[in-house]
Amino acid sequence: MTCELVFLPVGNADSIVISPNDDSVVVVDLHKIPILLKWLQTKKVTNISRIYITHEHRDHFPSLEDLVTFLDNWLKRGNISTLCLPHEVYKDAKKKVISDRAKYKSLEDALLRLRQWEKKNMIKFIEATRGSNPYLQGALSISILHPGLLYAQDHLATVKGKDNEISVVLRVSYGNFVALLLADIEGTGLKECVEICQPDELSANIVKIPHHGAYPKNGDDLKHLLEKIDAELAVLSVGSTNTYGHVVPELFKVLSNQKDDEFKKLDNFVCTEATRACVNSNKERAAMGKSGLEKAQKCAGEITINAETSGKWDLKTETEHESVISEFKYPACKGKIDFGSISK
Repeated sequence: MTCELVFLPVGNADSIVISPNDDSVVVVDLHKIPILLKWLQTKKVTNISRIYITHEHRDHFPSLEDLVTFLDNWLKRGNISTLCLPHEVYKDAKKKVISDRAKYKSLEDALLRLRQWEKKNMIKFIEATRGSNPYLQGALSISILHPGLLYAQDHLATVKGKDNEISVVLRVSYGNFVALLLADIEGTGLKECVEICQPDELSANIVKIPHHGAYPKNGDDLKHLLEKIDAELAVLSVGSTNTYGHVVPELFKVLSNQKDDEFKKLDNFVCTEATRACVNSNKERAAMGKSGLEKAQKCAGEITINAETSGKWDLKTETEHESVISEFKYPACKGKIDFGSISK
């Protein structure tokens, strides 16, 4: 038996499916729901055991109204056991409704629908904080490493916005195989995660790079976290046409240096879509500002990890990956990126 981890090509966003068997799946984040639905239909999945929405940003969470539409349609054909909503998203939505019911009528309807499902025990709603609500199914275990309950509460009480700092970090283990899904963790959240997690919690075979290849101001904390994880493969879910400059060359530099370090395990890193750093020189990128490529282009496309309980795993890409990157002038995963003034 194997467990599949599938990183869907949803642009500069996340939608991940964990499939330990043919009967049910766990979904992490919901961007571009039609792509997820197509995958589920192709696999003939009817049972979603759990949905984790790591935080409220639209590249991970479709809005409460769109979420309810998705759930309503899905429940006509299958089941959803448990749903993890972003921190306080229901409470904040309820406050909006109370402030102006006429303005937020569709939102009120969505909240009522969620409450109906809860009352009828059709869906269980949970909060995701460190140590809470672990998921267990056979050899598959999913635990929450970040945020801690008090850290999340402190952040929500004192910081406006910056939801990335409390985005949910998941540790997915299947026997001796481990993957860490870092959502969009950055800022103080990065530092907190490094400090609170034990070394054995962080060690992993696969790591999903946070925030689609962004490089936070506290980049040293990200570098430290990736070194502690010491993964064999890094996966980047990134969009070719993004307007944020992703993947930032500094991040590719960190990955390239770790790949070249004989004392580190990193053997490869792979992106769902092509990045401007792989296509354009440093000078060309400078002229582009933060603009991405003119058209979306798959690099690896859909990325599938087939994991065994022994810890062995293999990588499958939707595209002929080697053929795709052979067309790029500066493929980062081959160490050819033009870093310009960034010393490699």
